[in-house]
Amino acid sequence: MTVAYDLIRDAKLSDGTPVLSAAVDRRIVNDLILAGCRDSENWQAVNNKCGAGRSLAAAVGVLFQQPESARWAFDGFQQLMQDSFHFDGFCVESPSYSSMHLGMMRDIPEILRGYSDPPDYQPKDGKRIDNLQPFEEIVRYRLALESMVRMLAPGRRYPVIGDTHYRGRLSSAWVETLADRYGSRYAALLENVQGKKLKDAGREYALWYRKPDLKAESEAALPLHTEWFPGWHVAVLRAGRPEGDTAFYLNGYCRHGHRHSDTLGIIYHANGHELASDRGYIWDDPRNSWTRSTLAHNIVTVDGGSQNVRDRHSRLELFGIAPGLEVVQASANAYSQCKRYQRTCVLVQLPGGGTYAVDFFRVNGGKLHQYGLNCNGKLVGLDTAEPKPIKREIRWLENLRAVVPEGPFTATWEYDKTRLDLTMLSPIDRLVVADAPGWRSDSGKELNAPRIQQLLAEREADKGNVASQYAAIMVPYASPKSPVLSARLVKNDMQSGTMAVEVTLAGRKDTIISTLDAEQHELGPVELSGRFGFVSVDDDEKLLTAYLLDGTRLSRGQTEITLPKATTHLKVASVAGRTFRLSEPLPQGQRTEGLYLLAGETGYEVESATKNSITVRDYPAIDCKEIRILNSRWVETAKK
Repeated sequence: MTVAYDLIRDAKLSDGTPVLSAAVDRRIVNDLILAGCRDSENWQAVNNKCGAGRSLAAAVGVLFQQPESARWAFDGFQQLMQDSFHFDGFCVESPSYSSMHLGMMRDIPEILRGYSDPPDYQPKDGKRIDNLQPFEEIVRYRLALESMVRMLAPGRRYPVIGDTHYRGRLSSAWVETLADRYGSRYAALLENVQGKKLKDAGREYALWYRKPDLKAESEAALPLHTEWFPGWHVAVLRAGRPEGDTAFYLNGYCRHGHRHSDTLGIIYHANGHELASDRGYIWDDPRNSWTRSTLAHNIVTVDGGSQNVRDRHSRLELFGIAPGLEVVQASANAYSQCKRYQRTCVLVQLPGGGTYAVDFFRVNGGKLHQYGLNCNGKLVGLDTAEPKPIKREIRWLENLRAVVPEGPFTATWEYDKTRLDLTMLSPIDRLVVADAPGWRSDSGKELNAPRIQQLLAEREADKGNVASQYAAIMVPYASPKSPVLSARLVKNDMQSGTMAVEVTLAGRKDTIISTLDAEQHELGPVELSGRFGFVSVDDDEKLLTAYLLDGTRLSRGQTEITLPKATTHLKVASVAGRTFRLSEPLPQGQRTEGLYLLAGETGYEVESATKNSITVRDYPAIDCKEIRILNSRWVETAKK
C-alpha cells in the first residue's frame, strides 16, 4: 500500500486537481501507513514472517524521511541473513521456508538501494548511512538466491527436505534478482530458468527493475553438480549428469524447528522420479507428527523413537568424485545412546545412464535398530517367505506383518513404470512390512492418498546394546529386469568396521569397500589400505577401473594404485573469502584439482591452489586451524 501510495500521491486530474485531496492524503499517511508502520515496528522477532513488516519500514523510511524506520528495516535484513541462512546461503529451515524467507524480504534491499540518512540526522552511534548498497554489502544474499537453483532435484523441483512442500518448484524470481543486481553473467541463466528470451518474458520485477538493455551473451546451464553444501550439510550426487534425471541426497543437516528428525536420511531420484522418498510438509496438520519423525524417513531408527539429541549435528568424513562413481560419508550425534551413527553412500553409474547405490550404515548403541526404506508407488515384490501379521502397534503405521529372512532379500517397489529394488545383504533379525501414510499435503486428493509400503529391517539386542552394520544395494530401472544380476556381501567385520559388497552386472563385476581405518585389508583378490576403494573387472577378470580414496594402496591382480599419503594435513594461517592461506607451503607434488578437503566438520571441493594457499569452489571458507585434503586416485586399465 505504501508503494502504491508513492505511485499516485502526485497524480492530478485533467484540470490539475490532485487525485488525493488533502484530507484523504492525511488519512492515508497518518491513519494507515505511519500508524501501521509504528504498530509493525513493535514486533521485534526476526524470523520467516518478519520480512513484510521490515519492508514496510524500509518504504516508510525512504518515502517519509524516517531514518529510524529505514535502519530498522536494514538491521532486520542483516539479521535475517545472519540467523536464518547458513554461510553457504542455504536456509537453516528448509527449501520451502527458504523460498518464504526470500519472498517476504525481497523488497527490503530493493527499496533501500541508494538510501542515505537525511542531512540533519545524527545517529546515536555516530555512523551515518550514505548511498546504501545492500546487494554489495550483504554477500550472503547472493548465495541465498543462488541456493534456490543449486539444490534442485530433477524436474527443477526442490528436494523434499524438512518442511518442504513436495510440489515446490524453482521460481524465476530469484534468478531475476541475480541477473539485475549481480551482473549480466546471470542473464543466460535467467533465460534458461524462465524458458524464454529476456525480450519475451519476465515477471513483474522485470517491469520495474530489469535493465532494458540486459542481454544474455551465451547459453547457461544450471549451476548443478555433485557436491556437499558446506553450511547446509547436505550432499547431492548427480551421477555425472547435472541436469539429468538422477539425484541422490544425503541429508546431514542439523536440528531446527522446520527440519525433520532425519539427520543422515536419504532421498533417491531416478528416471525423473523421486523413488526413495520423503513425505514432506503437512503444514500445521497433526499428521505432520508422522512426516517429521525418524521412522517416516529412509534411515536407521534407534529404540523406536525419533532422533533425540536436541543440538544434533553431522560431520563430513569422506567425499570423492571419480568417473562413474561418487561417494559421501558422514556421522551424526543423532541419538544420545549411540557411540556411532554413520552412513556411507556410493552412487555408481551404469552404461546408458542408469545407476545403482550402495548404502553402508553403521550404528552402535541402543536396544533396537530399524533400517527403514519407503518408496513412492507400491511394493510389488518381496522374495522372502510371506510376512505374517504381528501384534505390534506403531502409530500411523497399519497392517504390520513380519518375516525372518533366511539370508539376503530383495524388495521391489514400482512407481510410474519405474522400479526400485532394495537388496539387504547384511543379516537382520526380522523384516517388518507396514502400510505407511501416503499423503504429502493437507489438501485435495492428498487427504486420502493411498498408503505406501515401508520396510523396517530390524536388529535387536538380547542383552546390552546392539551394534549393526547394514549393507544394502538400491537399484532403480525402467527395463523389465534389473541391470544388477546379483550382489553379495564380501565382508562385514563388526570388530574393524570393514564392509565390502560385490555387484555383478552384464559384462562387469564391481567391488565396493568401506573401512574405518588405514590398515591393510584383504578381501579376496582385492587388497586395500585406506578408507574407501572401488574395483571393477570384466567377465575375464580383467581390471576395468579402480578408485582409491583416503588411502595409500589398492591392488587387484597386476594392477596397483599407491599414494604417498591417505590424507594431507595442512595448518591454516588465515582465511579470506574462499581462500585458506597456509602456514607452510604445500608439499611438493601435492595434487589438489578435483579433490575435496575437510575443514572442521564440513568440506569443500578444491578450485585452485598456489604454493601457500588453497581456494575452494563457490562458498566462503570457514575459520579453522587445519584442513585435510582427501587424496585419491582413479585408474582405467581397459576399455569398457
